[in-house]
Amino acid sequence: MIYKSYSDLSRDIRNNVHKLNSNEFDLIVGIPRSGMVPSYMVSLLLNVHCIDLPAFIRNEKLSKGITRDIQSNIIYAHEAKSVLLIDDSVLSGKSMLCALQKIPNSFEGDVLTATVYSSDNEHENVDIILTKVEPPRVFEWNIYHHPVVNNSCFDIDGVLCYDPTNEQNDDGEQYIDFLLNAKPRFIPTERIDVLVTNRLEKYREQTETWLNNNNVKFNKLIMLDLSSKDDRLAQKDYYAHKANFYKNSTCNLFVESDIDQAIEIANRSNKFVFCVDENMMVMPGGLKRFKNKKYLLSKLRFKLSKIKILRKMYDTLKS
Repeated sequence: MIYKSYSDLSRDIRNNVHKLNSNEFDLIVGIPRSGMVPSYMVSLLLNVHCIDLPAFIRNEKLSKGITRDIQSNIIYAHEAKSVLLIDDSVLSGKSMLCALQKIPNSFEGDVLTATVYSSDNEHENVDIILTKVEPPRVFEWNIYHHPVVNNSCFDIDGVLCYDPTNEQNDDGEQYIDFLLNAKPRFIPTERIDVLVTNRLEKYREQTETWLNNNNVKFNKLIMLDLSSKDDRLAQKDYYAHKANFYKNSTCNLFVESDIDQAIEIANRSNKFVFCVDENMMVMPGGLKRFKNKKYLLSKLRFKLSKIKILRKMYDTLKS
């Protein structure tokens, strides 16, 4: 499963903007909603106007900031002579065709279509394809609202809600208050197949109350059948609960917050795990747990290099 973040999107557009440079576009039109981010990225790189499709259809007046001039002197959308209609991705191409059909006949300019991601290098409904990305694929801007959620396992703490503090995690009254009033983090709009959590079974009622109050749709809730927090911390194999369930399930994605757990779950299940905290897709067998000397040393060196750079910048400004 391929995962694309906003950072990937920006890099893929920059690396392939040469495919657009040969055309003298004077207006970029984005297809709402997911096509708007790449449309603005492209328009800024090409230094041309950008507008969303509904506003283009209405022939609205174009606007821009005051810090950078745009070479084109068009004022209204339909004054454009060459338009690029762009979306983030294409599969069947129906969305692109639907968008093209909405463009009024009164518009006399040329329209080319483009997408950042396509399953093939060519598509009959798209003129310009920036990057080939074969399915299955999910994006940072849709992963919690994509049908893949229907066949996924989700952790709760750190994913659907923020983790409890040390004070809240007392296995007593403060923890119960946390369970009932935890601050939501990412709430999928699709139905989750299975919630797999290290929360204790004795807290099922409070957990289900919170899930219901926060409109979390799910089919099954799997909790840890231990009597206390101390028993949970004393487990010899902390990763077995989530990893074994996922391995034996029909789900093809696990959404986990902690990177160490994500790596261990992926390696044991031989399936993909999306790590929320690191915003990355963990491939089975691709990584080893980060808590080792080499990783900690490399991370320390990276932080020290940043400190040195900041120090030099400070000294330069001071002088």
